[in-house]
Amino acid sequence: MTDSAEWKTMVLARGLLFVSMVSCAAGHAGAQTRPPLVPPQAVPAVEFPPTPPYVETAAQQRPLWRLAVAEVVDRAFHNNLDLTIERYNQLLARERVRGALGYYDPLVSFSSNVGTANNPLTAVPGDSQIPVETVKTSGFTPSIKQNLIGGGTATATLTNSQSLTTSLTPTVNPSFASGFSASITQPLLRGLGATSIGRQVGSNRLDVNIADAQYRQKVTFVLQQTLTQYWELVFAIESYETRRQSKDLALVQYENTKLRVQSGLLTPTALTASRAEIAGRERDMLLARVQIINAENALKQLLSEDPASPIWTMALIPTDRPAPEVATPALQAALDAGLAHRPEIEQLRFQNRQNQIDRDFFSWEKKPTVNLSASYSALGKSGTVFQRVAGERLTDPANPAFGGYQNAWRQVSGFEFPTWSLGLTVQVPITNRAASAQLVQTNLAGQRLRTQMTRAQQSVIVDVRSSLEVIAMQKQSLDAAHLTTQLSEEQLEAQSARYEAGFSTDFELLRYQRDFVDAKVRELRALVDLQLAVLSLQKATDTLIEAQGATLAPVR
Repeated sequence: MTDSAEWKTMVLARGLLFVSMVSCAAGHAGAQTRPPLVPPQAVPAVEFPPTPPYVETAAQQRPLWRLAVAEVVDRAFHNNLDLTIERYNQLLARERVRGALGYYDPLVSFSSNVGTANNPLTAVPGDSQIPVETVKTSGFTPSIKQNLIGGGTATATLTNSQSLTTSLTPTVNPSFASGFSASITQPLLRGLGATSIGRQVGSNRLDVNIADAQYRQKVTFVLQQTLTQYWELVFAIESYETRRQSKDLALVQYENTKLRVQSGLLTPTALTASRAEIAGRERDMLLARVQIINAENALKQLLSEDPASPIWTMALIPTDRPAPEVATPALQAALDAGLAHRPEIEQLRFQNRQNQIDRDFFSWEKKPTVNLSASYSALGKSGTVFQRVAGERLTDPANPAFGGYQNAWRQVSGFEFPTWSLGLTVQVPITNRAASAQLVQTNLAGQRLRTQMTRAQQSVIVDVRSSLEVIAMQKQSLDAAHLTTQLSEEQLEAQSARYEAGFSTDFELLRYQRDFVDAKVRELRALVDLQLAVLSLQKATDTLIEAQGATLAPVR
């Protein structure tokens, strides 16, 4: 394919050759009827000033940013807002797993109390007031609870209480009581093999994998969009340059026509036709400029991380050009890659595993509830012990219960007064329609997922086959477009020679020029379409990320 800069030089050189040859022909004809004509270089075309290349025009208006494909891919990875949003979904999925695992975090609690009670007593005969007994109490109770993986719970509690009364009747005052108790409850059927929290944790972990697959899918989609807009911008700029060179060629033809009109070889209406042709090609340039604006803004949106980003004040200039030669994998290898790695297929695989977790859970939910419970406790009691000696109320330090909390705790830690219990609770629901209905729904959901998997696999196969067939057609289209350009160029050269010899008209020459320019644009369009078809194949086989030399960093 002829490079745009070489093509521009060739066209301008051919235009100058046209001017010189037409000038000679006009001079020969005018030698018989009128004085020689002024050379074309002496007649400035002020009516239609030449248009500078797009890069020069853009550089005068704003800073330029020359972008290669690798830079576009890297910036899309780091700045694209859609990918940023999708990363949050990955982080949220991981936090949901962490939150579900919090069910197994030990729960430590502590409670304390203090109080005073005034209890009325029976007054003795002759008293004018009702006597009052004041009882002051206090206590504290630390405890810990642990949820077990098998669905059970374990609890340990240490209770402590103190009581002080104004009454002289109790033999222990103040009194201290302590107790330690441990209990465990363990399901033996329902809730043992599959627990609700186990189901939640397993499902959330698979959600992490689904979020990762969705992120990869979004990355592939964004990269395809970004590279598509990059190549569309390449096409728009090259199309603009082709139209601009076409206008320059029309300006050369306009000067030739002006000389022929001055020499009497053409009527003045020929100038009007030339001006109209220049105006039409000017319009084509403006349409190409609109394509540049649309493609550039679409690419900026994909690369910008903020509306205030400096990229919005710059002109994007692609530096890479589409390659006419592309390599394609064999059909079976492409199908195997697509079916094995497509994110859509991966997501359905993880959803099927989630469905299997649900089926296991609801199968266990249909079983009877059989819970084993066991508890063990130890008590301790102490205080200031009193005894009656000769009618007097005296303390009894020799009593083994004499002391404070330390003595009560000693009794507890030594398990001097143990208590234990063992129990079994059985619940058998009749028919258990709720669990049965949930299991049926889960089985139906699994069948639907398997159908969705079949449909997704068919879609992948169609995508891969279509992409390979489109690439083959685009290659043929590119070859045909290239041949059309060559033939149009040859026709233009032949028609130019006929025009110079006086056997053709301005209308015919301009038509061949337009055909040649249109052929160049169609060839460029075919080349860009081939690149877009390759991107579609890479997306269909889930190899687009690796094909661009990118890797997905792990989420932390």
